[in-house]
Amino acid sequence: MKPARAVWLLTYLLLSATLAHGKDKAMSFSKAPPAEKAASADVVSTPDKAPSPDKEATLKADSLFVDTPTDSYHATGNVQILQQGASLLADSVIYHRLTGDALAEGDVLLERGGDTMKGDKLSLNLLTQKGELLNGELFVKKSNFRLRAPRLLKTGDEDYVVERGAFTTCDGDHPSWRFEAKKVDVTLDEYATAKNAVFYVDDVPVFYTPYLVFPANTERQSGLMIPKLGFSSKKGFYLDQPFYWAIDPSQEATFDLDLESSRGVGTGVDYRYLRPNDSQGRLRAFGIYDTNESKFRGELQQKHLELLTPELTLASTVHLVSDRKYYLDYGEFSGEYNRQLLESSVSFDRRWQRYGLSGALRYDQDLEAPNNRATLQRLPAFEFVAAGDKVGPVFFSMDSSLTNFEHAVGPTGQRLVLHPRVSYYAKPAGILDFSMFGAFQQRLYNARGDSPEAGWRQIGQADGGGTLSMPLERIYDGTLRHLLVPSLQYSFVQRRSDEELPFYDYGDRVLGQSIAYWSVANTFTRKYVREGMPDEYRDLLYLKLSQGYQFSGQRRDLLTLVDEGNRLTDLMLESVITPVKDLSLLIDGRYNTNDNLISTANLGLQVKGEGRNQASVTYRYSRDELDYLGAGVTFPLSSQWTADVLGRYSFDRGGFLESRYALEYRQQCWSVVLAYSDRVSSHQVSGEKQFTVNFSLAGLGALGPIQTF
Repeated sequence: MKPARAVWLLTYLLLSATLAHGKDKAMSFSKAPPAEKAASADVVSTPDKAPSPDKEATLKADSLFVDTPTDSYHATGNVQILQQGASLLADSVIYHRLTGDALAEGDVLLERGGDTMKGDKLSLNLLTQKGELLNGELFVKKSNFRLRAPRLLKTGDEDYVVERGAFTTCDGDHPSWRFEAKKVDVTLDEYATAKNAVFYVDDVPVFYTPYLVFPANTERQSGLMIPKLGFSSKKGFYLDQPFYWAIDPSQEATFDLDLESSRGVGTGVDYRYLRPNDSQGRLRAFGIYDTNESKFRGELQQKHLELLTPELTLASTVHLVSDRKYYLDYGEFSGEYNRQLLESSVSFDRRWQRYGLSGALRYDQDLEAPNNRATLQRLPAFEFVAAGDKVGPVFFSMDSSLTNFEHAVGPTGQRLVLHPRVSYYAKPAGILDFSMFGAFQQRLYNARGDSPEAGWRQIGQADGGGTLSMPLERIYDGTLRHLLVPSLQYSFVQRRSDEELPFYDYGDRVLGQSIAYWSVANTFTRKYVREGMPDEYRDLLYLKLSQGYQFSGQRRDLLTLVDEGNRLTDLMLESVITPVKDLSLLIDGRYNTNDNLISTANLGLQVKGEGRNQASVTYRYSRDELDYLGAGVTFPLSSQWTADVLGRYSFDRGGFLESRYALEYRQQCWSVVLAYSDRVSSHQVSGEKQFTVNFSLAGLGALGPIQTF
């Protein structure tokens, strides 16, 4: 007669062996039942002393036999042991109370938190947490890491060792890729190391490595990352092998070994860290002995932000290169290979309720000049700002600065600027917004060097102005708001002769002028009511038209590049259109009403889809200066293929400035990206053709967010 299923409540933390998450090592069972055979009915053991609830373990089986002479428990038939969210399933389990040895056989499955061990036979000592699993598989849920071996040794709480094992992050009995190694050491939630490993794609061996570090978790694990392969008309064939080091929860670093057939061997480091109170920093460096140029070349970038108190901040930014042609050879993206200036600075910022003091040492590296002798340096520069104190109906405020200018060629010295200001604000009739101000700028110079401007100089200029606007608002159906703001603005700057003053920057040549502007701004905002959530507000349209009329003086507009200085300024348009959440259109343009010509036009369109799918178009035009179109699109070709196209076309030159084409094939546990780029040479930037192959294996070299101390 088949016995009834028995249920036993055990006080020992039997499942502390589950993938090394258990921490308690105490070994105490409930008092054994007096009979050698379990009762045929379901039974719960009654120990002499009630066990702690967090150490209780429940054993279920078709039958349970207690061997008193050997002090062992024999459970057979659909054995299940549950404790603290962990479970052990097997056909049979034998536990020796005195030695702590447990033996589970037949469809063994040990599971906790999604992590599992399964195999044919598991022997484990619950005291030492050591044992072995035959024909077993270890699965780590977070990274989808799978390790299979005929014999898997558990050598500690979180440590495993196998010989002749295979591991992957792919699902299924026939994974797309795997590593087979002579020996594999695994530390859960950290990493796995493999010796004499062979990488297989399907069943085809691809490459061999004597040593490999592989993350066993997705949360910032140290290890080798997939190398970047490619060919460049400048670098030749190259291989970039990165290694990621998760130093601690607040620090991480990536090291690179860059092998280039045409230029040599380069090394790089990217170190990142977080400090208390949101302080943070980063250090990046790359160096190579360029065999093509027969000299060392490199780059150094450093950034640090230290929040000493909520009111006091220290910051530093260092950016240096070994030579002015460095980015022409090693820059990869627009804005990098055509970079013109590098800035390095050390600064502080101290804030009070209505005042602020800041200072900086700034060093500039001009990449277009033959050398840095004529480059103006600000060593140091200080600024003091008084936001304003109200006295009666007016506000008093002041901007001030003190700068020490240094360079080898041209005047050097100091400039002190004091700019006090009186402002008045009012709301006539309750519907108008009116403001006006009067100010006086005093500049003092102490110039040195061999120049006619040497010695003490000073100049004072008065300025002022006012603004009158009338905000008009209307609500439609309780969900759409239209805000219309027409306004008039007037600005005046006293005209003074300043040709005899030192010229450090355009702040030394303040143009006198008397000019008025009109503008009309429209904003349409929609309210979206979301059930159970706060209402969402989004601007659907912002549109502003403005134009000025200059009564006298001059004006300087470095943005348009083509403003002829007519009394009537260009008609200016600014607009941001967002009809839906994932679509935005930006328009910025100027129209010369005197000559009926477009001065500038800037358009940007961006569309975002699901996942990485997106498209963008950018157009830049400045009459007689610039005319080019940039576009990029990422779109799916199928469930596994994604295409990425990017291009910049110059209409004034009649050709492409840059083009890039990429194709990505993605599977569940790996992907590969094939990319080709072509950068056209110009008078400043030499061209380059480049082809790259980037592999990505899920879980290998995974990075994640770092945390503060």
